[in-house]
Amino acid sequence: MDGGLYTLQLGDLKMVVDSTRGARITEFSLAGKNALVLREESSSNYGSTYWPSPQSSWCAAGGGCWPPLAAIDMQAYTGAIDAAANSIQLTSGEAPVGSFAGSAIVVSKQFSPVPEHGAVDVTYTLTNTSPDVSVTLAPWQITRVAAGGLTFFGQGSGDVTYQAATDPSFIVTDGAGDRWYQSALVNHDSKAFADGTGWIAQATPQGLLFVASSPDIQPADAAPGEAEVEVFTNRDFIYVEIEQQGALTPIAPGGSLTWTVRWKLRPVPPGTSMAAGDAGLAALATAVLAD
Repeated sequence: MDGGLYTLQLGDLKMVVDSTRGARITEFSLAGKNALVLREESSSNYGSTYWPSPQSSWCAAGGGCWPPLAAIDMQAYTGAIDAAANSIQLTSGEAPVGSFAGSAIVVSKQFSPVPEHGAVDVTYTLTNTSPDVSVTLAPWQITRVAAGGLTFFGQGSGDVTYQAATDPSFIVTDGAGDRWYQSALVNHDSKAFADGTGWIAQATPQGLLFVASSPDIQPADAAPGEAEVEVFTNRDFIYVEIEQQGALTPIAPGGSLTWTVRWKLRPVPPGTSMAAGDAGLAALATAVLAD
């Protein structure tokens, strides 16, 4: 720990968490190459964070559904290194959930090394601290990576759907048993929704393969208006959001919803094609998942 920054390191693999800014993951690097977008590149949309899903649950009466809940997304978390568990434990302040009158939730994040798999497990626990209000929510991890890379994920059931304002050039294609988005400049913010198979990967411009895996869900388990996998790109061509969601779950007063995402980062072998649908890149992701 250094000030509000917590660092977890396994050899050349490094994760940095900023407890002063929503316990946001600001670095996930291999040999000094960071797979995440920095705050200097995008003042609010950088690194990796966690939100309750659906987004509509944040909406205040008569208000919009943006920005995210500040206590969870941007404000300071408290906590420490848990030596017994060999992990970092950080907890948010309370945040009301707009569509559930009288509700409040708290988010805890646990960051645990898994050296035998060259991985870090990020476990999110959402606790309903309301005295008498039940909430129904899903977990949601949002990770910002640099534009210019290649996003892909396992092909689940059904078709890919798009946000109404999505640029026509923003297209997710099928190939090698997966679904692919080749990052490209768009004229306005664009988003795709799809069922997956429990993982999403990003081949970065620095020659890294970032793979994040979580329990697979079925389309019927997703939150209203959301999906297991969501991919967003901004019109300024600064970042791409690779997003994963868990199952929509009722949470009674005092109850909790816990969800774990396993993070891995590997070098892409020289000569590997960075084209959408490439069988070699798909096979590499499969090998990393199995490792």
